[in-house]
This record gives sequence, C-alpha cells and structure tokens, in this order.
Amino acid sequence: MHYAVLGCIQANADALKAALADIRARNIERVVCLGDVVGFGPDPLECIELVRQSCFMFVKGDHDLAMIEGSEGFIPKTQQILDWTRQQVESGDPNAAAARRAFFEGALESFTSAGITFVHGSPRSCYEYLFPLDVRQDPRKLRAAFGSTEKVTFYTQTQVPGVILEEPLMWRSAQEIDNFFHYKKGMKALVCVGSIGQPRDGDPRACYLEINKNKMHWRRVEYDVDRVVSKLQAMPDVFSSDFSIRLQKGR
Repeated sequence: MHYAVLGCIQANADALKAALADIRARNIERVVCLGDVVGFGPDPLECIELVRQSCFMFVKGDHDLAMIEGSEGFIPKTQQILDWTRQQVESGDPNAAAARRAFFEGALESFTSAGITFVHGSPRSCYEYLFPLDVRQDPRKLRAAFGSTEKVTFYTQTQVPGVILEEPLMWRSAQEIDNFFHYKKGMKALVCVGSIGQPRDGDPRACYLEINKNKMHWRRVEYDVDRVVSKLQAMPDVFSSDFSIRLQKGR
C-alpha cells in the first residue's frame, strides 16, 4: 500500500497546502493525519477543512482535544492560543461550527490495522511524548510503548522525524539515515513522521512520511515561512514572538 502519514499541522495552512501538493505530485492517493490540526498557527479553520477534504483517516491530538474539552493543563502561552483557536472553531455559521466540533468529537485517539498503529503521542496517550533522549533517560516508557506495538507505531507529537528501534533500543534521526527507513519482518519500530507546521529538528521545511509497502521516506517540502511569520506577527495578543522564531529556525 502506498500512502502518506502527516501530523502536527499546528494551524499552518501554507505548510499543509505545500505538503499536500507534493503528495499529489507523487501520486499518493491516501493520507493519514496524526493530529494537532490546530495549535501554534494562524489558520485553524482552513487547516480543518483541508484535512477533512484530503485525509481518509484522522487521529486527534492533544490540541484537537482542547477544542472539545478546553485548554486546562496547558502552559499559559499555549492555553492562550488554544482558547483563541476554540473561539475561531465555534464562530460563524452555526452549522459550520457544529460540523467542526463533530470533526474533533468523532475522531479516534488511536487506530490499529494489520499490526500498524497510528497515534498522536504514544500508544498509551495522545499527551505522552516519545523523546529521542528517552532511549537513555526513560527506557521503561519506550518499553511500554513497544509493548503496545505489534509491528510499527507511527506518531508525531515530538515533531522530530526519526525512528526508535526496540532491539537494541536506539534512536535514529531521519537526517542521519538519509530520510529513509526500510522496515524488515519481525522488527518493532516507533516512527515519528515529523511535523507539517512546526518541525523541531532544525529544518523549517514541512515534513511528512511517504510509505510504500515496507519502505518509508521522510519528505521535506519548502513553503513560504516568512508569510506565516507575518500572519503571526499581525496577532501579537495571541502569538508571542517565540512562535515566529521557532518557525523560522525549525526548533
């Protein structure tokens, strides 16, 4: 099966449209979204509509859950953005607002098919992070994630593309393996697909994962980062300068 997996769009419509155009150019017909359609960007409504139109499966993330349950528990900067985003989601035509809410309410928090699991954060929780440093600092957490993985778990929460292997326990960034991973029978892997709207591996380009049978290729796509930064800077009461800097640096 030939498909694409993407996530952590973070309400960045410019990045999402560029990635979807690249996916179409590669004749990839199916797209899976691993959540955080909304978040640290200026275009939540456009991103929701693009995902509804383009993705055959959507697994919700913690930011998406905040559109239903509220932003309590997030740090103040994030809470401010999520509260603003929720206002956008619930604004305008009542039918459109209801459809957006139903989009989030109807989404799964995980999905497994043929030994492949799709999640936002980890198999245990959409709030959990599987960090590269966990290989050394918290291997127990990774062992628990592997315990819920038959073959491969795809996730996006950390926004750092790469793969965690079970035996021996190790992390390999997408950059150090030339953006390519060949899955072999009997292997267990936790694969971070990266981020569309706010990568955190030092490369600001949008990132998604192309999968063709047992071959996985991280794709990077250029888009107009400065245009998105201008949108953020036009709303200083919502987005602090930290978010513009992070977008530009890919951190």
